[in-house]
Amino acid sequence: MKKVLLRFFLFSIVMMIIVSVSTSYSAKIHFKNGNIIRGKIISIDDAFVTIEEQFLGILKISRQKIIIIEPFREEKKVKKKRIELEILKQEDPYYSDYPTKKRKKKLINIYLAGGFSNINGGDLNGMIRDWNEAYEDYDAYFPTASFSADWKQLKWMHNLKGEILFNLSPSFSIGLGIEYLTKKNKGILTFDYEDTGRVYETGYYYDVVFEENDHWEPEHKLTAIPVTVNTYLFIPVTSKAELFITGGVGYYFGKLKYNTPYQYDWDLQADYYLDDGTYLVSLEYDNYSEEGTYTYEAECKKIGFHAGIGIDIMLYSNISLVVEGNYRYVNFKDWNGNGKEEWSWYEEWKWSDELDIYYDSDSGSESWKEKIWYWEYDDSDTGERYKRIFLLDEKPEADAERKNVRQAKINLNGFSLRVGIKISF
Repeated sequence: MKKVLLRFFLFSIVMMIIVSVSTSYSAKIHFKNGNIIRGKIISIDDAFVTIEEQFLGILKISRQKIIIIEPFREEKKVKKKRIELEILKQEDPYYSDYPTKKRKKKLINIYLAGGFSNINGGDLNGMIRDWNEAYEDYDAYFPTASFSADWKQLKWMHNLKGEILFNLSPSFSIGLGIEYLTKKNKGILTFDYEDTGRVYETGYYYDVVFEENDHWEPEHKLTAIPVTVNTYLFIPVTSKAELFITGGVGYYFGKLKYNTPYQYDWDLQADYYLDDGTYLVSLEYDNYSEEGTYTYEAECKKIGFHAGIGIDIMLYSNISLVVEGNYRYVNFKDWNGNGKEEWSWYEEWKWSDELDIYYDSDSGSESWKEKIWYWEYDDSDTGERYKRIFLLDEKPEADAERKNVRQAKINLNGFSLRVGIKISF
């Protein structure tokens, strides 16, 4: 029993000496990655070593990262007061294993990304939405006709980005970039009408069968190319990842193209009688067909602003994965361009008392140059008001049916989400 107590006493004395020595002397810690750090040992356990470094402060380091802890005394001849963190030469000296130390960066990065931008669209989407609503109203108002509309709004634009970043410090960068945003949407508007009836005229009447079809396929293509200047503030999260806050300004080159092919047809048959019911003649058929295309192209330039957040995750020493979200504010409202309409029509008819078939046809085109105008149309049939935009040769006059005439406003306001790769040079 005495031997056991003696051993326990000696073990306690040894441990006190070790702790006293470790707290009386600084230590040099060698890491598996080749780094060395010096400081005063505060505590040691099975999992962590806590050390106080002069400039980094108190660090809690996993023992799995440590090769050896080497005690040492400061040399009296050392004049420098600062105890520096020594970094041995490695294959890549630009990155530290400590989240508390900002990741060093090379001077230039190339950033390439792609994603989608959700936009408000302004008057453009307002007009598309109202065309769909108008056809629904017409379908309910005219029971003998069928109206159908399928025209999606411009909500999501494809967004490509290229940028050169100049790293002024580990936490601050400036970027010069260019983006490409584009989207086109194609709609289908159809109108079908059939009717039969009797029409009375002076001295005669006729029974008629009439069929009418109208088919439109409107399509807009909206494109914007902004040249941007951005600032980035990086905040280290781990040794491999950084959060960043970004903001900047862009000069936007906007273009809107509109193309609408249309097809209009009607067929008519009629039997003519005197007032007493005596048969006179029949219009066996009268077929009319017209087709054409409305097109215009307009441009607008505008300054816009954007800001966002993201994360930069290092995959290799010179390649990072970047995920970012941004909000963009830019409103185009001075669109200038050229419009054109081309058409052709053909009509063919035959009377029952004649052998000849008659026909007629014509074609033509018209062009104009001006601005894209916005107005609101009051429909006397449905009692509703609908938004309209179109490129016209002059500002339309306001009247009983046309209200709130002004230049059209088409914006790209909304959020963007992009994923890309950043390469260091």
